[in-house]
Formats: sequence, C-alpha cells, structure tokens
Amino acid sequence: MEKNSVALQQDRSATARTNIKRYYIYFVLALVVVVFSVVRLDEVALFERGHFLSPDSLINLARIAVPIMTVSGAFTFLMIAQYIDLSVGSAMSLSAVVFALMILNGFAFLPALVITLIVGILMGTLNGFLVMAYTLLDNLPHLLALAALLTLPILPRASLGRVRVLLDLFTLSVVGLALGWVLLLQPVLSGLAERPAETLWTAVYPALDLALLILIFNLALVVEPAEGRPALGFVAAGLAAVVVADLAYTYLGLRGQVDDDTLFDLGRLIGFALLGLGARLQAGPDPVAAPAARWRWIRRLQASLPLAAGIAFGWYTTLDWQTTGTLDPVAALTTAVLGVALVARQGVIAGEVELGQYAQLVEGAADPAFICDARGALRLANPALAAALGRVQPEEILGASLFTLIVPEALPPELRVPPSGFSPLVLEGGWSGEVRLRRTDGSDFPVYLSLRPVPSDPGARPVLAGTAHDLSVQKRQQAALVAAYEAAAAARRTVEELNAQLEAKVDEKTRSLSEAYAQLERQNEALKTLDRLKSEFVSLVSHELRAPLTNIGGGMELVLALGADLGPRTRERLALVQAEVRRLSRFVETILDLSALEAGRLPLTPAPLSLADVAEALRAQLAATPHGRRLRLALPADLPAVLADERALSSVLFHLVDNALKYAPDGEVLITAEAAPAEAGRGRVRVAVSDHGPGISPEQRAAIFERFQRLNAGDAQAVYGHGLGLYMVRQWLRAMDGDIGVDDAPGGGARFTFELPAAEDEV
Repeated sequence: MEKNSVALQQDRSATARTNIKRYYIYFVLALVVVVFSVVRLDEVALFERGHFLSPDSLINLARIAVPIMTVSGAFTFLMIAQYIDLSVGSAMSLSAVVFALMILNGFAFLPALVITLIVGILMGTLNGFLVMAYTLLDNLPHLLALAALLTLPILPRASLGRVRVLLDLFTLSVVGLALGWVLLLQPVLSGLAERPAETLWTAVYPALDLALLILIFNLALVVEPAEGRPALGFVAAGLAAVVVADLAYTYLGLRGQVDDDTLFDLGRLIGFALLGLGARLQAGPDPVAAPAARWRWIRRLQASLPLAAGIAFGWYTTLDWQTTGTLDPVAALTTAVLGVALVARQGVIAGEVELGQYAQLVEGAADPAFICDARGALRLANPALAAALGRVQPEEILGASLFTLIVPEALPPELRVPPSGFSPLVLEGGWSGEVRLRRTDGSDFPVYLSLRPVPSDPGARPVLAGTAHDLSVQKRQQAALVAAYEAAAAARRTVEELNAQLEAKVDEKTRSLSEAYAQLERQNEALKTLDRLKSEFVSLVSHELRAPLTNIGGGMELVLALGADLGPRTRERLALVQAEVRRLSRFVETILDLSALEAGRLPLTPAPLSLADVAEALRAQLAATPHGRRLRLALPADLPAVLADERALSSVLFHLVDNALKYAPDGEVLITAEAAPAEAGRGRVRVAVSDHGPGISPEQRAAIFERFQRLNAGDAQAVYGHGLGLYMVRQWLRAMDGDIGVDDAPGGGARFTFELPAAEDEV
C-alpha cells in the first residue's frame, strides 16, 4: 500500500510539472487579451498620442507594465492573476516589484512589458465599451481558480466515510452561502435599483470570492493532512488576501470613493504572489511525509469544523433576531436545514464507528473470511484470505468464483455447482466441511470451510459469509502421529520375528553357546528399544486420555451440582462414575510422571518444605473419601524442613497412605517423622507410614517396588490398583537423594520408611 501511495504522488508531481510547462505557452497568448482589461471603470483614455514621454504617460505605462499574475493551478491547473493597479512614485519601484514576482513565479515578464507597450501604442485611445470586457476578464482568475480547486487531486476516501464527508461538505457550503448572502451579497445588491450597472459588476467580486472561500474550506475538510502539500496553505493565504482586497474595492466602489491612488490593489499583489509561490511548491519535488501524530490536531479540527460552523450560524441567526426584532427567512431556513443535517451527521458518525469496528474485526482476523453471492463470486474478502491464496491485496480476488479456488477433486457433492450456483439447501442452511484451496502458485492446502447465510430483507439476493480455517498444521501433526504408531508397530513385528528366530535356533541347537549369547544380547537391545517405544506410546496415549477424562469429570460435577431432582440410585451411580474417573485420572497422571521420570524429562525443583504442611494437605484431600478419616499424623513441632520437590513429596505420601488404606481396611494409618543421623555432614529426616494390616512377608518386600507387582493374584480382584504406586515412590525418592524400605510395624502390619535430606543443613 505504501509503495502504491508513493507511486501515485510521483505521478501527480510529473503531471503537475507537465501542465505548468504547457501553461507557459498559454501565458503568452493571454498577454494579448490582458491589454483589453487595463482600463478601469472611471478611465476614458490610456495614452494620449504625442505625449508618450509625458509623466502621466509614464505612470500609465507603469500600470500597463504590471504583468498579469499567471500561476499554475493548485495541483495541476493554471491560475491567471488579474491586472494590478499600483500607485507608484516611479518606474524604478515598479520594476523592483516586477523583478520580485519574476523570481517567485519564473515567468518572463519583460516580453509581457514589450507586448503590452506595442499594442497600447497601436490602439491609441480606448473607450468605455471595453469596460464590460475588462470586468469579465478581470474576474477570469476567479473562474480559473475555481476550476483549479475543483480538479484538485484528492485520494479517495474509504467507503465507510463518504456519506459523512458529503454531509460535512453540504454543511460548510450551506453555512458559507448563507453567511455570504446575509452579510455580503444582500447588502450589496440592495442598491441595485439606484445604480444597477455599477452595483451588479461590483458585486461580482465578493460573489466569486465567496465561492473561492467555500471551496477552500471544503478542500481543507476533505484533504488528508499527510496528503496536503504546503502549496494548499499558500493558495489559501493568497486567496484570503485577494478576498480582502476585493471586499475593500467593493465597499469603496459602492461609496463612490475609488480613485487612481487606492492601495487595496496591494492586497491583490500579495495574494497573487502567494499563489505563485504555491504553484512553485506544487511543481517541486514531493515533501517527505510527516508522522501521523503530527497531523492529529488537524484531523480533530476537520471533524469539528462542520459542527462548529452550524452552531455558529444558528447562534448568529438567534442574535440577529434578538437584536433587530426581525427574523431573516433565509437565515431561519438555513438554520433549520443545518439542524437536520447535523443530526443526520451524528447518526452517520455513530454508524460509521460501529461499522468500522466490525470491519477492523474482520480485517484483523487471522483466519480467511469472505462474502460471496449465490453464484459463488467473491464480493468481500479480508487480507488473511488474500495472503493464504498468495495474493497481495484482497481486491485482486474480488469477483473470482469460490468454486475456482477449491480443488475440483476435493469439492464435496453438496457444493458441486449447478447452473444457477449454490443449491437452495446451502443458501438457506449453510454448509461446513473440509476442502482444499488452490494458491496462485498451483499448490493447495486443506481448510475447514464454513458457509453461513447472511440475513437480509425479503426479496434481496442471498449472500453467504464464509470462513476458512487452515488445517495444515493439524494434518502434519496427524501424519507424524500415524508415522510414530507405524514405527512402533514395525518395531513390535521386528521383536516378534527375533523371538521366533531365537526359538528356532534354540530348538535346533545349531549354534554354539557364544553365538546364542551374542544373539540374546542383540535381542535384549531390541527389547529395550521396544520398551522405550512402549513407554513413549503409553505416554502419548495417556496424553490423549487426559483431556476426555477432564471433560467427563467436569460434566459429572456439573450434573451432580445442578441435578437436584436426581434419584438416590442415579446420584449414587453418577458418584461412582465420578470416583472412577478420578481414579483413572490419577492413573494417567502416574503414567505420565513415570514416563517423564524414566526419560529424564521431568525436572525437579528441590526447596525447603514443611513436612507437616504437606501431610496436612494430604489429610484434607482424603477427608472426603470413605477411609480418609483413619489417617493420623504424629509429627514433632521441632521437625526440620526437608529439601524436596513439593509435587514429588506429595505423590510419595499419597501412594504410601493410599496403599495402607487399601490393604489395611481396619485401624488407623499413622505418619511419623524424626531427625535421622547425619550422613556425610548432611542432616537427614526419617519419615514412616504405618498401618495395622496383614503386613508384607520378607520374600515379597523386594518385589513390591518393581513395576506392575502385586502381593498376590487375589489382589487384582479384591483391591483396585495397577502395581505402579510403590515403583513411583522409589523413583521419586531416588530422584530427591533418598530411598525407601519396608518392615513390620510395632503393633502389626507394614511400615514403610524413607529418608530425605534436611533443608537446614543445605547451603
């Protein structure tokens, strides 16, 4: 977009320079016409033959020598300045003014002086029939200025702001016309009956000046601050100076006080000099764009200008009514029209703000979005769709058919276009599904396409709003998951083949013991690989189970919380389902932690922890369970803090207490702790968990800390569990520089004892 704007500005500058060169030729031709406009309303003769070198002739010659100020129009059109009648004391001062104007505008004024002199001598005396032609030609710059400003190149406004701009232009124009009529034209034309010709021609100046001022204000309203060049400011200042001079001329002319020595033409000279400087700036190189923040106050002024103008005119009408006691009908009607226009403007602004917010929401959306008609032609599209298809601007794909963007092989049967476009079913109910879109380079990508009908008035042509979510990342992840599963299956088949080969070799006894041992080593490595793949696969499956279990558990809690009318039996079954979901969730967490520990991907952050706080948190967690109240803590108050990971320590205590509650259905479960003897200069804390169950035989004590180990086969039916709790406990403790053992409790049952480093001795 920025490159297009720079190119547009360069084209404008080149066009402006070309037009200025063309108007240099027009200037020479205009000088011939200028001679007919040098007679003022009260002049009869220009030169007296035979008195060419008289002082009066020199003064008249000086007046003729003042060149018509011709400048290029603001942003591409020519402005021809009118004849300037200066009261000067000598030709020297006039020559200095002409030389200064030559520097400002770059025109050759000396040829103009020579041409004017020759034509004036040849014509001799000019009479009054040229007065009308002089007046018309004298106002020609106003008309050319109007044409120049009307053709000022303006960047098009956004579609959302065009209605408000039109209302603003209407408001400013009405205010300007009404004020000009009430303050200028009406008082001037009131003397039309007494001096019709003089009054009519004199009123032409303020009328044209009023039109120029209205046009300048409208341009100031619609031109973007960053777009406007310094030339526009000079043009406005120059026209303001001309307006002041013309108003002075009109006022003195109606009072009959205009003479040859008036100085109001100096205002015209200043005005046309500013116009010339503005034209030179316009023809120059493009200025460097200023920061947007610099023009913020100008934008605020543009936004408040129509409202301020309408309120000011209403205030003037009211004040004039209260002062004179007479209500001007033109002012009253204009005030009413402005009130309606301002109310409509505020409504349009509110609508533009809301529509602009919706437009920004769609424009800033990351997913492609569009609107198409019943035949599939795209009518609107956001930048995300253009970028996804490999285009630069959304306008490049407007008008294209949606069916040409979809890969034909991936076009669903529901969207296969009939001769008239979408089927009535799609136009009324919408459609969503997976398709593939084609980029400009010929490649395609998967998207989830959603089409929804846009509500409209009855009888209006139906349109569809669509969004397309890119599925490329999901497809790649799915392909990676399938590849991993296939790799695991291939590894499993490889192991099975190796086992079959091993059995065949053992049965046949065709190889020596060393070869068999080497083969067993290779098979052992393969088994380790399989075990690692199995662990990764279990971790992957556990990850996939966690989200559904969380959703099911949340749903059960919501049903139990809101289902006040559920029967006891139904509530009991739902509570059972909820308990099983929690148990399965804990199992999944155990699998994930175990997999992460074995793979070395579970970082531990040892920190000083209060064993009493961790144990109290566990007791609060188990308080709601049927057997949780049997847990008792016997921890000394002066027990030092342990250096451990909070999550790992909580998991260790949970598994030990959970096993005690399961295998010892009666009696309390006791947690005790004491300071243990220091090892290698470091303090230790010994923790014991005791129960009153059947205990563990010495033969089984070493095996219970292995994976998937239960005390006996009957445990799998009588007590729930997976044989991973104690294995996880040992892994956690070893990771925290500790270990665990089991023996008989003093009162019967089993006692699990583990040690952890004390935090108070840790540097």
